[in-house]
Amino acid sequence: MLVLIAGITGHIGQHLARHAIAKGLTVRGLSRSPEKLDPSIKLESFIQSKNHYDIPALDAAVKGVDAIIVAYMGLPELQIDGQILLLRAAERAGVRIFHTATWAYDWRKTKLLEHEAYDPFVMFWRTAELTSPIKPIYMFSGVIAEVFFSVEGRADFSPRNGGVFDQEEKCLEYYGTGHEKYQWTTEEDAAKLSIEVIMSEEAKSGNGGFFSAWSGEHSVLEIAEAYKNVHGKPINLKSMGTVEDLEEKALAARAEGTPAGFWGYIGAFYQLFTINKRWVLTDENMFPSVERTSLEEFLKSSNLP
Repeated sequence: MLVLIAGITGHIGQHLARHAIAKGLTVRGLSRSPEKLDPSIKLESFIQSKNHYDIPALDAAVKGVDAIIVAYMGLPELQIDGQILLLRAAERAGVRIFHTATWAYDWRKTKLLEHEAYDPFVMFWRTAELTSPIKPIYMFSGVIAEVFFSVEGRADFSPRNGGVFDQEEKCLEYYGTGHEKYQWTTEEDAAKLSIEVIMSEEAKSGNGGFFSAWSGEHSVLEIAEAYKNVHGKPINLKSMGTVEDLEEKALAARAEGTPAGFWGYIGAFYQLFTINKRWVLTDENMFPSVERTSLEEFLKSSNLP
């Protein structure tokens, strides 16, 4: 199987390439920056694009491939424009397996205008459903662990943006009781599980659909206990109020901001929709035979303070 990984030089993209090759697949890469690719990753070819709307590059990249995995960043222009343009290229090339860049909570449980970062997922899904013969694959994995802990080079999900883990203060700021669970997946596990998806009979049938698979699920209090066990010292815990307090804060921040500036307040909605169980993953956690990273293993390997 020849697999195109679009956005191959990103964090998840490079993990996808490594695990695809380990599974015996042949990999082609598409990205703007070939110099960012780990030289140990051996590709069939690399197509360099000028931008996400470089149609000649997209057409060259999809030619002759059996499957496409999109590993674009979570920017709206990439999630909507970038994926739609790549989907059209896939249509022209007759590719049937198209895995979208949607490692997330179950955004089907939200409506447009309720969560700005997930609106592009919903818009792409509906556009593809209405206009394309291809039935894309969508992956639900909960929050990416590297994002939850604001690991360097990832989105800032610290308390200043409505998140939970404050690296500088070595503190977990939370709303609710502290017992509410976060379902999470490491970038490497997300890649590993996505390779399993595209190799599955369900994917090969061309019927696409929704797949749920995640590394683990832990509450803030359980995360604090794991942190203590790994680092030999406690992390500060700071209760910020009730779920209702968080909802009030999130809505007020949105009212004071602008849609284009949603990154400044969207973390509060991530936290809100998790602890009020709005978008909790309720489908089966698929591919149980695939080894997952434990929370303790992630905390040891991620170089958190």
